[in-house]
Parts: sequence; structure tokens; C-alpha cells
Amino acid sequence: MREPPFEHSPDAHPKTLAELVGIANAIEQESVRRYAALAEGMALRGEAATAAALRVMLAEERKHVDAVAVWAASIGQKLPGADKFRRSVPADLWKAWDEAAGSARMTPYRAFAIAADSEQKAFAFYSYLAAETSDPRIRAQAEQLAIEELGHAALMRRFRRQAWHRERREAEELPATVASADALHALLGRHEADIQARHRAIAARLRALGDDEDAALLERLLRSPSWPADAHAPHTAREAPGGDAVALLVAAQGALEAFSETLEDVLRTTEGELFAEAEKALASVVTRIAQLSLHTARRLQEAQALQGAR
Repeated sequence: MREPPFEHSPDAHPKTLAELVGIANAIEQESVRRYAALAEGMALRGEAATAAALRVMLAEERKHVDAVAVWAASIGQKLPGADKFRRSVPADLWKAWDEAAGSARMTPYRAFAIAADSEQKAFAFYSYLAAETSDPRIRAQAEQLAIEELGHAALMRRFRRQAWHRERREAEELPATVASADALHALLGRHEADIQARHRAIAARLRALGDDEDAALLERLLRSPSWPADAHAPHTAREAPGGDAVALLVAAQGALEAFSETLEDVLRTTEGELFAEAEKALASVVTRIAQLSLHTARRLQEAQALQGAR
């Protein structure tokens, strides 16, 4: 069964068309604000493809803002400020974005998938308003807004499919499977060897940039692996990616998140001692991700503040 769209029933009960217009405007204005901030943040993190995807969403949301203004005028309503009605909008509309904002694995596909889900939740919200009101005028307009949100969701799903096919073509490896303790240990060792190589290269790049603090953080994380690195794993020289400190930290976090996703796949297909060992490794990886993510978020805030001051 599908999960309900909202954790709690929305606390919004527009009694007039003016209030419905205010709520609709607040939703679209908040979407524009969030997409703009996310696109800027992803660009600063060096996630150019995801930033580009978010700018596509931003352009669409700006069209929605204009459409709300046209609709409001067509029913004889003025467009109120968004701040007054922002509290009437369910926080669940933005929950997935809040959870994903700090991820280093936010691909265009995932961004479009979250956008499609948000539009679907907006449909559910307007459907709820239509069902709850006793005013036929509000019901008719809320139903029309719900239908439009379905169209928005369909567009995001189309973008999502395109991104999925593109990312699938670019994928280099198939998901790993394990059937024994030896296979799990080999998997853990290979991933830790790869992460260590990547993090050492990134730490060296950070020190070359004069960023000793961030380099020291990565070097500390290297001392708390989930599993000893496989000394016999094929050694591939790793070059640090380009970009500033934020982009380098995001790349380091991405390597850990990729490992966590592999371990999550293992947990879905194993049980008993294999499950327990993989779960222990995942807990260690998640701890490292959390430490790095918090540090990267602080760096990103500093970069945004610096950019805003210029």
C-alpha cells in the first residue's frame, strides 16, 4: 500500500477564495525560493548537472507563479503576500527536499523524482481542500488546482525518466551481491581501499589549496574505517576532482554515500551473521557521512554568506 501523503491532516481550511489564492501563491513562491537556493547550493558544491536540473525546475516553478497570478485575476482576486499564508502549507511538501539537501548523491534523477513526489503531494493537498470545504466555489477552484498539479507531476516524471536513462547509460558498475562471509569481507575491503585512495587524494588537494583544516578532517576519518582496506585490491591512482574546498568535500562524501548504498543493497538480500556484519559496517559509514556532511554544510553556509556579501 502507498504511504499517506501527509503525516498529519493539513491544518488549512480556506473560507474564502482570497484565502485559497493566498495558499496557492504561498506554495509556488516557496517552491521558487527553495529551488533557487538548492540550485545555488548545488552549484557551489560542484554538482553542475544537479544544479542544471534544479534550474529547469526553477524555470517551471516561475511559470507556475505567473499562472497563479493570472488565475487569481480571472476569478477577481488580488494576489496577497506569500508570508501571510506560508504556515497554512503542510511542511510535508518540503520534507523530502530538506532530507536530501545535504546529500552528496543528489543526482538529476533523484532531484526530478523528489520534484514529482512534491507535485503529487500538492495534488493531494488541493484534493483535501476540495473535499473539506462546504463552499462550492472553493471546491471547484481547489479541484482545478489539483488537476494542474497532476500535470506538473507528469512533467517532472518525464524529466525523471530522461534523467534515469541518461544516468543508466553513464553507470559503470552493476550492484554487488554477496553470498558468503568471504565475499562480504572482500567487498568491504575493496570499498575501503577505494575510499582511502580517494580521500587521500582529496586531502592532498586541500592541503595544496592551503586548507589544512578540511584536509585534517578527511585524514581523521581515514582512521575509522568500517573494515580494513584490502591491501591486495587493484590499485588505481586517484586524482582529486577540481573545484574549491566545498566541491572537494562533497566528492569525499559522495564516495562514502556510494558505499552506504551498496551496503543497503546487501542488507536487503542477506540475513543472520552476514546481515549483522553488514549492518555494523553501515553504521560506521553513516557516522562518517554525518561528520563530513555537517562540516560540509558549515562550509557551504560560509561560501553562500561570502557570495551574498559581494
